[in-house]
Amino acid sequence: MEEQAKGDGITPALFAAGVVGSVVAVGLIGAVIAWARGRGINSSIALSYYFVGSVVFLVGSFPSGGFSLVRGRTPRRPTGGGAYAVPSMLLGAILIGIGVAFDIMQPF
Repeated sequence: MEEQAKGDGITPALFAAGVVGSVVAVGLIGAVIAWARGRGINSSIALSYYFVGSVVFLVGSFPSGGFSLVRGRTPRRPTGGGAYAVPSMLLGAILIGIGVAFDIMQPF
């Protein structure tokens, strides 16, 4: 009998594929928005990276137990970061960093 590896986290290859896919997808969404607006290509793409990166970062920080809009009668115990908290926070930071690069370098 073979023991299966416990999948407690995300592999580096899967994370890299997710980062590349996210960067391309968010960039394409920003480009479509820029095309629809007809102006401000760099700012539209940068804003899409800022927005999506912020949401991904914020969602990654939710499972830490420090955020709760509705608390019951008993105090909520922290549940821990979870296996995907750090990778999603890192992905959010990468997307925000790419948005900053678009703002500073203005490649288009």
